[in-house]
Amino acid sequence: MEHDIAVPATAPGASATSTRPRGSDDVWRVLANIRVLVAIVAATEAMSLPVATRQPMMLAVLGYAVWAGWLCWVEVNGSRPALSPLTSWIDASWILLFAWLGGTQSLLFTLLLLFPILFAALSFGFVSGLLVSLFAAAGTAAELILRGQHVGPLTPEIVLQPLSILVLGPLVAGLARAGVQMNEQASIADRLLAQADPRRGVKRVAETLLQAVVPHFSADLALLLIWLPGSGPRLFRCDGGGRFSEVSGELRCHVLDVLVRLPADVANVHQQVNLLGRFPIRHHGGFHLASKLPTSVARAAVEDLAVALDARSLIAIPMCRRGPHPCRLVLESGQRRYRSRDAGLLAGVLEQFAPVIENAGLLEHLADEVMATERARIGRDLHDTAIQPYLGLKYGIEALARKAGADNPLRKDIHALQEVAIGELHHLRELVSGMRCGAAGVDDAFGPALRRQGRRFAELFGIDVAVQCEGGLPIRRKLAAAILAMVSEALTNIRRHTRATRADIVVREEADAWAVHIRNEHDTRSPPAPFVPRSLVERAESIGARVVVDIQPDGITDLMISIPKTS
Repeated sequence: MEHDIAVPATAPGASATSTRPRGSDDVWRVLANIRVLVAIVAATEAMSLPVATRQPMMLAVLGYAVWAGWLCWVEVNGSRPALSPLTSWIDASWILLFAWLGGTQSLLFTLLLLFPILFAALSFGFVSGLLVSLFAAAGTAAELILRGQHVGPLTPEIVLQPLSILVLGPLVAGLARAGVQMNEQASIADRLLAQADPRRGVKRVAETLLQAVVPHFSADLALLLIWLPGSGPRLFRCDGGGRFSEVSGELRCHVLDVLVRLPADVANVHQQVNLLGRFPIRHHGGFHLASKLPTSVARAAVEDLAVALDARSLIAIPMCRRGPHPCRLVLESGQRRYRSRDAGLLAGVLEQFAPVIENAGLLEHLADEVMATERARIGRDLHDTAIQPYLGLKYGIEALARKAGADNPLRKDIHALQEVAIGELHHLRELVSGMRCGAAGVDDAFGPALRRQGRRFAELFGIDVAVQCEGGLPIRRKLAAAILAMVSEALTNIRRHTRATRADIVVREEADAWAVHIRNEHDTRSPPAPFVPRSLVERAESIGARVVVDIQPDGITDLMISIPKTS
């Protein structure tokens, strides 16, 4: 398996003293280019000043232009300035200098001060943006106080300017932090979805997930509990070195007992600090995944989990919550203190990754059923082609043994041959019986396979699937496999993009084609916009089929697949 998932050099939640920003290179370059625009705006403002103050103002603008040009040049060349964490503070100082040299507290300069705040928050986190906003507000207030000593009392409008920076600064920093988190979440999810392939099975998907999140979140241990409907719980682990394994034995039972006590809709963060090396101080933070409201309902269970893992800092996130038992991801670290922001970021990533695990489990179940069906078919073939001839051979040897008299020198050899035939027939019957019992009540016809697929989908995702097959449907196996794949994709689209709780599948034979209808209900007051399921259309076109979506006014969305019998 490939392990080339890129991980940012700075972990989420890094402090403002980091030497490398968390923002992408493209965002960093755009922010560097904005400095050029700030220099142009400052030069334009300088042209409206009196002659006495215009010259020093233009010199300051020229100095800032040199500074901005140098930063822009190093960004274009892909390098980083030595004072990267201080650039936003230097930008704020330049703008405060412009305001001082201008001799007036212009609203334009107040708005320009929001740029270094935004830059600091995007590049180095919320705390850095907050500190720059406090610095900008303090600098503006100091200029007002110094200027007020010379020009008399200040008007309320001017006094409100540092207060506006004090209010708008944290707001801008908070919005920038939310944007960075969304960008980081999308980046991690995209890399994971590109690496994970549900066709390779649940274990390989779990390995991909754990080996990606462990280095990104600086975890010393990661546990992933996968408990899908129709199967037992499976517990996987990955340590800080990337070593992956499936957990069994006493550790699995002990951890599983604690994990099942956690609520299905609450993300949890736990921290423990030993005061003076002896007195433990614990902190718990939890929030509902849907409402994002804080809660402490899982505090006791999370503390028990932390004790079981001997964890100082821990995150526990539920995922795949449609079934009776949610899956869970647990990260433990001794070098990093996890916060609610880390839990929110991880929860967003897992929400996008959960369908991959569900699909991997569904494919494994379908593969098991296919193998059971094939074993049953082979068992029936063996019964007809092997056991029946063996029975004839057995009866022939028994007849020969009865003809051989007691004084016949071949009697002993005939009885030995009879025992060999009976023994081999017994073993063959056991083999065939085991193969046929592995798929009791199941055959490889298209109709039963489609019904099994509907039942399995209903068990996994809670959407009732009704299957109606009209006629005998003598469909070849390869074509049946293609139809089953398209039906699976259509059902997955219903689960992901609608709120329907029921789907109807109708397959019927027409004169020259097979017609497959997948129907679901929609709200008649807000029907869906016309759409084309591109990937499903591509599948259909590969076998010469045609796909039509009919959004009916009576609240039914009908996806129709017409497959020529010559496909």
